[in-house]
Order: sequence, then structure tokens, then C-alpha cells
Amino acid sequence: MRLRTVVFGTVGLLATAVAAALIVAPTAAGESLVAVFGSVAPTTALLAGSLTVGLCAVLAGWLGGLFGGGSATAFDVAIDTPPEDVTATGSRLFAADIDAAIDDAVAGDDEAMDTVTERLAAAATTAYAVGSSVSQASAHQAVRAGTWTDDAVAAALLSPTESQSLLARLRLWLDPESERRRRIRRTVDAIERMSGGER
Repeated sequence: MRLRTVVFGTVGLLATAVAAALIVAPTAAGESLVAVFGSVAPTTALLAGSLTVGLCAVLAGWLGGLFGGGSATAFDVAIDTPPEDVTATGSRLFAADIDAAIDDAVAGDDEAMDTVTERLAAAATTAYAVGSSVSQASAHQAVRAGTWTDDAVAAALLSPTESQSLLARLRLWLDPESERRRRIRRTVDAIERMSGGER
């Protein structure tokens, strides 16, 4: 058994006994403390008793840290290295870069929006090529022409020749962040539908 456990257990028992005595029979506890500390007022004796318990706790903590060497318990190991750390990774999460680019694009960063649309266009091209059994070149042309999907918002986002509707442009003027996010979300949904994904 570790010294720290013994010391803390002893101090805990002492503190519990004093606290129980003060709650159950405060007068008797006060008189007992008066007998221990001499002829002082009961209030002063109670205060002195409380301070003594506190000092014992501080001393126990110091002694436990000083002499508490030895093998670590399972509890100590769990505190130092939580079980969930076994599966945690310090490497960057997959697609974290595109998530950051989407956040920046939604906030109004034109360069980030270009990055996002390029990645979405590549994904849409692959999904259309597989889903429609056409070549990558034909799929690329369909994405650029906006004919790869029935969703006009998604088609216009990835096409240099198609434009968003008047309502979409009005939304972009009134609430640019929400509209940018909506356009990206609609495009992702269209790609998932094209690739057979379900939401």
C-alpha cells in the first residue's frame, strides 16, 4: 500500500470524525477542543481544531508527494493517459484542409472559394463519369457546361458559363455567408446523389 494512500486515509478519517462531532454534538466537541487547547473560548477552540485539520491535510499532501513513490496504480495511469488516447492521433484529420477552405470561402475569401470549387468540380467530374458511364473528358465537359446535374445552383457554382438565379444573387447580397454555404451544400448534395450516396 502506498504511503500517500495511508496518509490521506488517516487525515480523511480524522477530518470526518471532527466534522461529525461538530455537527452531531457541537457543544461536546467544543468542550473537548477546549480541554485539548486549554482554557480558551469554545469558538476559538473550534477554529483552532478546524485549522489543525486543514494543516494536517496540507501536510498529508506534501508527504504524499514527497514519499509517494512506487508503482503507479491503475487509477494514476488512467489519469496520466486516458483510455481514449489509445485511438487518438496527433496527425491532421482527413479532409481538414478542405473543411478549413470551406470555412474561409463562406467567410468571403475568393482564393479559398476557388480551391473549394476546384475540388468540388473534380469530385463532380468523377461522380458523373462513373454514374453516367462516360469518359473523364466527357464528364469534365458536362460539369463545365452545367449539364451534369438538374440542380441549377450546383451546376452554376461549378460552371464558368452558367450564372446563379436572380433570387440566389439577391440572397448573396443580403446574406453572403449563408448563401455561399447554401451553394456549397447544394453542390455537395448533388455530387452525393450522382455517386449514389444517400443523405
